[in-house]
Amino acid sequence: MSSSPDIWLAFGRTFSMLFLVLALLILVFYLIKKYSNAKGLKGSKNLINVLTVHHLSPKEKLVLVDVLGDTILIGVTSSNITKISSFAKKVNLPNEKEEPSSKFSDYLSQKLSRSAPLKEEKLIVRGKE
Repeated sequence: MSSSPDIWLAFGRTFSMLFLVLALLILVFYLIKKYSNAKGLKGSKNLINVLTVHHLSPKEKLVLVDVLGDTILIGVTSSNITKISSFAKKVNLPNEKEEPSSKFSDYLSQKLSRSAPLKEEKLIVRGKE
């Protein structure tokens, strides 16, 4: 039979090898993600841009897409995608106002700026001077 120190030594070697293999696996995944071309080449342009989406129902929507300078209106359902219309010239969409950001940091800075000491304001009471 093995003595107690031999068991702890074997356990330490096993644990260290497991840690080494996991660290190597994480490093390989990190390098694959960093150097993969899944997102395309750096500096390349997006050839397909979604201009706008209008939801008709939970599983049906209209999508206006710009493909190589041509604008295409497509209908998307849960079972198929249909080209409805295409436009040879580029469609100019009105700029929509950006919604206020819903980040907590923005909310917190807004609340902190409101809680800053207020300047003295004169209250005018009508009828009394």
